[in-house]
Amino acid sequence: MRGPLAPLERAPVSVRAPFVAFPGGRYRRELAPERRAALLTALEGVELGAYDEQVLEWLAGQGVPVVAVVVSLLLRVRKAAAHQARRGGGGFR
Repeated sequence: MRGPLAPLERAPVSVRAPFVAFPGGRYRRELAPERRAALLTALEGVELGAYDEQVLEWLAGQGVPVVAVVVSLLLRVRKAAAHQARRGGGGFR
């Protein structure tokens, strides 16, 4: 099994890592406020404008698979950036 932030190979079922399995192994319905919270967690430290907030609100209203893919991508980008910074890299190409 690959780590919780592995690339997604199938439709996710949760907005929380590992995305392809329900946290704790049990189904839980993830409503828009929880989907929004997952997005904001992935964007921690990023300054958001009014329009950013508007789009995040719209995105949180989309289905779990859509939101989960965006959250997963954001978390993987953060992880890659941190790895690049530790190696002394200047950024992404």
